[in-house]
Amino acid sequence: MDKNIILYIAMSLDGFIAKEDGSIDWLIKYEKMEEDFGFKTFYNKIGTVLVGSITYRQYKDAYREKNVYVFSRTKSKSSAENIHFVSGDVKDIVSNLNFGANKNIWLVGGATLVYQFLIADLIDEYIITIIPILLGKGISLFQAQSAEKNLKLIDVKRYVSDLVQLHYVK
Repeated sequence: MDKNIILYIAMSLDGFIAKEDGSIDWLIKYEKMEEDFGFKTFYNKIGTVLVGSITYRQYKDAYREKNVYVFSRTKSKSSAENIHFVSGDVKDIVSNLNFGANKNIWLVGGATLVYQFLIADLIDEYIITIIPILLGKGISLFQAQSAEKNLKLIDVKRYVSDLVQLHYVK
């Protein structure tokens, strides 16, 4: 199996992944639902997590079982063996990482990191869950300067809680 870098993320119907202040409190009610929206199946196919430092701080306990690379502008260290802080050009970093077993790589976010991976053409799959809320303003998933990409839709799932999950490949 090839190792794909998969952007697996939730966004509001109007395209935001967080409020202007970085808050993701609007997602909490969905995280507490019994339905996991395919997350467990996805997570079991992941060997490595690539995450920005702000997103990591918001969800640091979520990645305990995986090899995690935290992209940060400041030098940091973790006492956990599986957490690695990295900085620099994403293409250089990814080409030098050892991703281990034949498992996919989860690009979590945030928007700045997604933008860097998009510009470097490193994202193989996009699994985007649309949350039925209009935030009006906030942090956009895709930044205005993102490069044009043609994608192929391979799956759409509708959940009873009115969420829709779109799955694209490049």
